[in-house]
Amino acid sequence: MGTNPIGKNTKTIGINMTKEVADELEKRASSMHLSTSKYCKVILTEWLNSGKKLTLQEKK
Repeated sequence: MGTNPIGKNTKTIGINMTKEVADELEKRASSMHLSTSKYCKVILTEWLNSGKKLTLQEKK
C-alpha cells in the first residue's frame, strides 16, 4: 500500500488476481462506462457500507 499523492487521506493498493477475475471486472466496468479502478472502488465501498460479513471457505 502506498500513499496517494492525488488527495489527502487516500491510499493506492494493488492486488493480484486470476486473469479470469480481472477480465470479468474489466468487462463489467466497461459495460457501465467506468474505469476498472472506479468500478472496484464502487463495489467494495457498497459491500463495506452494507455491513455484511464475507464468508470464506477453503476449496476442496
